[in-house]
Amino acid sequence: MTRAHPPLHLSVRALAWAAAAALAGAACNSDDREQFPGSTSGTTEVDPTMVPVFTTAEPMETTMVPEPPPSETTCRMAIFCAVQCAINIPDPTPPEYNWQACFFEDECLGSLNYVEWLKLFDLTECVVGVCSADPVCMDGGDSGMCNACYIQKLGATNPPTPECVDQANACK
Repeated sequence: MTRAHPPLHLSVRALAWAAAAALAGAACNSDDREQFPGSTSGTTEVDPTMVPVFTTAEPMETTMVPEPPPSETTCRMAIFCAVQCAINIPDPTPPEYNWQACFFEDECLGSLNYVEWLKLFDLTECVVGVCSADPVCMDGGDSGMCNACYIQKLGATNPPTPECVDQANACK
């Protein structure tokens, strides 16, 4: 007896959006005028008579970033784990089923450092774009074939997906 799975492309897209949200985090927006009740406008006047002062000092190195802590999980390991999580989502999925736990809290993505997250995000973004443009995924096409597109292109290593070679090679 074959078991139907929920559309995997939705899980992959959810993974891509979750990765984007995790990378963005809670951003500080100093342009949010509601934070400052005394503010009446979002613009300030510039004095046209003021001349900017330039210095000849040595430029400061502002791009120094400490090395990220070693990641227990690589980008490629996270992909294979996430595919297994998606396959194991029951169909129909009960409302109380915590599918996020497998992807984010457990072993798949929880131990990725920011470098591995960025590699995963770049590859997922590329694959979603490629598969979404594939006729099998357009206009409510065959979800099984569309899911196969996502799985095949995310997992392709030798050779990597032609459209996403750089991202696949970075995600090791």
